[in-house]
Amino acid sequence: MIILALLFIYYQFFREENLAPTSSIKRKFLSGLYAGMIGIFLMIYSIQITSTTIVDLRHIPLLLVTLYGGPLPGLIAFIVIQITRFIIGINLSSFVSLGLLTSLYIGYLVFREWKVGIFIKAFWMLIYSNVAFSILIIYLLLDIKSIFSEINVLFWITSTVTGAMALYTTEHLRKTNHLFKEYKKSATIDPLTDLNNVRSFDEALNRAIQEASTNEKKPLSLLVIDIDHFKNVNDTYDHAAGDIVLTQFGKTLRSSARLNDIVSRNGGEEFTILLGDCSIREALEIGERVRFMIEENAFEINKDVSIHITASIGASTFPETVPSPAQLYREADEALYHAKRSGRNRIYSNEQTIKVYKYKKRASCPFFIFLSNDSK
Repeated sequence: MIILALLFIYYQFFREENLAPTSSIKRKFLSGLYAGMIGIFLMIYSIQITSTTIVDLRHIPLLLVTLYGGPLPGLIAFIVIQITRFIIGINLSSFVSLGLLTSLYIGYLVFREWKVGIFIKAFWMLIYSNVAFSILIIYLLLDIKSIFSEINVLFWITSTVTGAMALYTTEHLRKTNHLFKEYKKSATIDPLTDLNNVRSFDEALNRAIQEASTNEKKPLSLLVIDIDHFKNVNDTYDHAAGDIVLTQFGKTLRSSARLNDIVSRNGGEEFTILLGDCSIREALEIGERVRFMIEENAFEINKDVSIHITASIGASTFPETVPSPAQLYREADEALYHAKRSGRNRIYSNEQTIKVYKYKKRASCPFFIFLSNDSK
């Protein structure tokens, strides 16, 4: 019960990432310390065999942390457990314990390299643990020559049953944490493009609106982006091809935006980029870069077919183009509508002095053109 309870607590603290050989050094170190702590609890509630000899299941946390995490967390657990055993008492039994733990740790490292399932590895680790215990503790330390002695039989049964329960619980908790992480991701991430979904966008926009309302010195901008005539892609090449295009489109947006910008797929072929601390002129520059990269990029449907698409973009900025940050999305959506009515493949803002922002190439040097109301 001690082992199962402490395993459950461990996996509540580390829900975001299961321990693996690829885990960070910090995670491995903490996991090794925790496994060592479990070993300490097991020694505190051990069975006193003689005045100097205790029997417990300290090898099970060592087994688990070495099996899943590799040499480093296993070594940390080994050190913590053995130091505690010496603190309990320095005698022949504690040195036999050192030999037992050392042989178990080395054996666990060998067994974990087997190319078999996790349960088979753990089974043979437990058998190895029991055999090592019988040889070093029962036969050598306690000088009991019968392998069917009561203490040996009870240890084999308890060690095997508890080890199996601990492994099953660990696997169950690891799978539960993995599913929790996947469900959490699916609640905020669009599964097709790996961008933020509309729910995540709404949360980010609300947070940004609250911040912008209290600090007007930092402008907040929003780009609403829609793929032009995307229905034609689905009708011509089928919806699977459309999904491929959407995936590549999302990557293009992410590479075009700034590092801290929030890029989202709001549904269908509509995307948004939320730009913190960004003026309308900067937003238009970023939006035009996005538009230009989309126009220039070849979207590969398969190894033989590539197509070109364009996108229309609406931009809004608080406080430059809208008096309230709560109006950001509505104004950007209206600007998108005007961009589409104006011929598509362009970026549009409802700001009174800047209407259409067009990116053109002359020779090898790109430049920007701002068109005012009069020049339109």
